[in-house]
Amino acid sequence: MDKKEKQKIVLKVSYFLEMILSLVILLAVFLGIIDTLRIIFSTYIVNFNQPIDYVQINAIFAQILLLVIGVEIAVMLSLHKQTAFLEVLLYGIARKMLLIPKHNGMVEIFLGVIAIGGLFLIKKYLLDNRKTDSTDENKEIKDELI
Repeated sequence: MDKKEKQKIVLKVSYFLEMILSLVILLAVFLGIIDTLRIIFSTYIVNFNQPIDYVQINAIFAQILLLVIGVEIAVMLSLHKQTAFLEVLLYGIARKMLLIPKHNGMVEIFLGVIAIGGLFLIKKYLLDNRKTDSTDENKEIKDELI
């Protein structure tokens, strides 16, 4: 077995493990969706006579954005694209900005806006002109796995 064949085997095993990890993440996201729906049901349907406060809404939004980040990580593991990594960062920053307490944090919000703007600039000016897929050899191995 030569070096190139060993590399192909290692790449196939790593892609297979990444797919398994993606499925585990998606399973956790699915269970998280069920939990989020349960929280929404108990908050809005069962206890409909109590007003919803800021902390409860913030917790629901944080949970939903965490699930979105999980889906984006699974996509990133599956596609191997640079733009998928930037989207994970974008949702992570957005979630962090959402969780900033309302009584303080203008500097944190401003830094978050600058970071999101920087990610959009990177996506527009640095990634659109580049090839975002993996190399041709890695793409062939992915096609063989499918």
